Amino acid sequence: MKEAGVLLHISSLPGKYGVGSLGQCAYDFVDFLSASGQKIWQILPLGPTSFGDSPYSSTSAFAYNPYFIDLDLLVKDKLINKEDLPEPFLANRVNYNYLKETRFPILHKAFLNYKLYAHDFDEYCKKNDYWLDDYAMFMTIKEWMDDKPWSEWYDNERTRRAESLKWLKEEFSPERVKEFKFYNFLFYKQFIKLKKYANKKGILIMGDMPIYCAYDSSDVWANPKYFQLNPDLTPKAVAGCPPDFFSADGQLWGNPLYDWDYMKKDKYSFWVKRVKHSFELLDILRIDHFRGFAGYYSIPYGDTTARNGSWLKGPGYDLFKAINKEIPNARIVAENLGFLTKDVFKLLDKCNYPGMCIFQFELGDGKKNVPLKKGFKPNNVFYTGTHDNQTITSFYYQQPENYKKIIDNLCNIKFYDRPNLKICEFAMKTDCDMVIIPIQDYLGLPDDCGRMNLPSTVSNSNWSYISKKSDYTKELSAFIKKITEEGGR
Repeated sequence: MKEAGVLLHISSLPGKYGVGSLGQCAYDFVDFLSASGQKIWQILPLGPTSFGDSPYSSTSAFAYNPYFIDLDLLVKDKLINKEDLPEPFLANRVNYNYLKETRFPILHKAFLNYKLYAHDFDEYCKKNDYWLDDYAMFMTIKEWMDDKPWSEWYDNERTRRAESLKWLKEEFSPERVKEFKFYNFLFYKQFIKLKKYANKKGILIMGDMPIYCAYDSSDVWANPKYFQLNPDLTPKAVAGCPPDFFSADGQLWGNPLYDWDYMKKDKYSFWVKRVKHSFELLDILRIDHFRGFAGYYSIPYGDTTARNGSWLKGPGYDLFKAINKEIPNARIVAENLGFLTKDVFKLLDKCNYPGMCIFQFELGDGKKNVPLKKGFKPNNVFYTGTHDNQTITSFYYQQPENYKKIIDNLCNIKFYDRPNLKICEFAMKTDCDMVIIPIQDYLGLPDDCGRMNLPSTVSNSNWSYISKKSDYTKELSAFIKKITEEGGR
């Protein structure tokens, strides 16, 4: 069965207090998707963000972003009073500094009433103790250390001396440890209700999982054995991408690499737990940088560019065999973009996961009468663009005339048409089983007010896009439903 959906992160919902949330704005968006004939809502990773505000660089591979906890629902649950709410405001961009300063004092007031949900909270903590204890301890120490990365902590805390951790947890700040756990409980409680509502409306939630963990994360701090680290806990090598047409120096991501040999002996328990944990909230999981499982690019730690890296063999199908054994029939989508080799295609075929086709990457060379690089097989997800791409409107208008003509012919664009809508219509008619279109491409937004992220940059505009309540019109809903039905979805 062919399906269609919309890409919009929770942060980009028109939230009442400066950022999208799991409250009414999320329920309204589910209603919009349902009325528009959509079956999938794709979001980005849900972890708490750190420097740069990227959801792909989190302090935990398991924890949740507290900014998305809806404040009005906390009032409804009697955890805070109406007087505790900030003044409502509809922001044009997410201001993460403002959220950091204002959101936690409100969440702290909610925590003071945690006993209202003591039983459910205790059950949640027991169920998630395999990651939650370490995460809450990590965040408590990090706060105590003025937000320094764990590699710069005192030796006792950096190396996890048992007596030091016991003192911190039982004497120094037991309530703060509990509070960080409570934030995750609140998020989980609100998300599960939202998911049930979405599923009842026929909407599946598709999430995203970064392949790597941030070095400054509870995952690396608590489980150094799973990573390629030296005895002093510095990375032996880090992740990235080799030099290519777009970057002469390549991309230096800096994430520590996995010790796949150790993970194999451990039956890939870290990954199995991670995927299983994700499916508690998600119906479909997209795994980022899938090619890294076939072969990964290893860059010597301390290098300032990715020039001196080398390709090493990844875990291959062995990893996914372990995942499939524990989580049979899991719906997984592979982000198979970038430098692809035969071993990547072989692994994708063996896993039988859908890959991805991005309209902006599929055009021919503009010289021959070949509109597309390749046909679109059914077992793929077709995107007009992802969170890392230009909006389709800016992409179209920045093309040279020969490319623009190719797009016009391919999508039947006339001079009186809105190109973004014709490209969305083309996407719906492809053979791919699934089509996902960012809301910005339906709205026809240019990059300066609609682009979600410009890779390899750090700026206030990255990850800060917010849609407007007025964007979700009946006319847009009717158009989306029309082209979805015409595409046989």
